[in-house]
Amino acid sequence: MTWTGRAGLLAVGVALVVVIGCSQPSGGPSVPWADYAPTLQQDLDALGDAKDCPALQQQFDNADANNDATMTRTGHNNADLMAYIDALMRKAGCY
Repeated sequence: MTWTGRAGLLAVGVALVVVIGCSQPSGGPSVPWADYAPTLQQDLDALGDAKDCPALQQQFDNADANNDATMTRTGHNNADLMAYIDALMRKAGCY
């Protein structure tokens, strides 16, 4: 591969990272918030800001327990929501 080819691949890679990083709120997963309670994102963010690890874990467990119901109701599961909560927990230093 030539230098031009490598540079082109690098440019494409950087562009993809920028697009992916900018397409998700706070660098986290893309959650279909409209399919959940209107204040859920605000409530989760407040728990994350407060570093309330037990409450975040409870929200994660609730999302896991309701995964099938969400799939039936909306056609998608709670994987993105759970990843969002996980990211909040990591940022809060819960583990």
